[in-house]
Amino acid sequence: MKSIKDLDILKHAGIKQVGNRTCEECGNDVPIYERNGERYSVCLNCDTSNLAKQQTDGYEPPKRRELRRKSKAIEYIPNELKEVTFNDYVPKKGKDKQGQMYTQTEALNYTLEILKGKHQSLLFQGNPGTGKSHLFRCAAREFEKQKTIIAERNWRGEEFEYEVYKIVLYAKIPELLKSIQNTYKGNSKLTEDIILDTLAEVDVLILDEIAGERSKNENGFESWSSDILYQILDHRQGKTNLYNLNYTAAEVIAKYGKVQGKRILGRMANKATVLNVIGPDHRMKGLV
Repeated sequence: MKSIKDLDILKHAGIKQVGNRTCEECGNDVPIYERNGERYSVCLNCDTSNLAKQQTDGYEPPKRRELRRKSKAIEYIPNELKEVTFNDYVPKKGKDKQGQMYTQTEALNYTLEILKGKHQSLLFQGNPGTGKSHLFRCAAREFEKQKTIIAERNWRGEEFEYEVYKIVLYAKIPELLKSIQNTYKGNSKLTEDIILDTLAEVDVLILDEIAGERSKNENGFESWSSDILYQILDHRQGKTNLYNLNYTAAEVIAKYGKVQGKRILGRMANKATVLNVIGPDHRMKGLV
């Protein structure tokens, strides 16, 4: 209800209320005013919401900016993958020496599909050189162009929604584990907890060369690296992940032990689309 003062102001301005309408957007009751024979009506509720959206569009809250900064400090992208594109990837057709059909076309299709939300996660398995890393690097670049909605509270405790670009972290497991080891020696501004928390929180995590690290054995198995790897995979459950594994399940179990090896494989495969990528090793082209 308008105050007497508000009504006086409208009257002196030559403005009078001639009716009401229901806002098509929010359903609120909105007054209709007339001045000099022209009618106009503005929903203040929607107008305020649109203004708030304009203020948040393109804005990245401090916590989000900090997560992005830490992600960039952790990621590792080999030089040969930095500029690759989907157009560079030419899937081969045919069979390998064992008579198995090449599956590089399926690998390309699955990668394009996860960008459209058709898969929660991907687990590509197979020999090195078949283009798994190439495809995942291309996917990383495309994911970074996508936006997502996040909600954060300001210092007043008010919750706002922000449309922000996705944070994508691409890392090779051997280099990632070295980075964690460096935190123990005081050679890094990061800590183990910061690295693990960042890996858990990013929108998309891409892990390359899983199980490709070399670490000290304990009772014949690589226990420290398997513990770290399991923590990472466990915290990524229900999120978007792309995993590249150059080893068979039997080789993973032989490396980490039966119990831990199966746990790691189970975490990677959970709700993931799994594909054995079969094809010629493009890195061996020309060698005899």
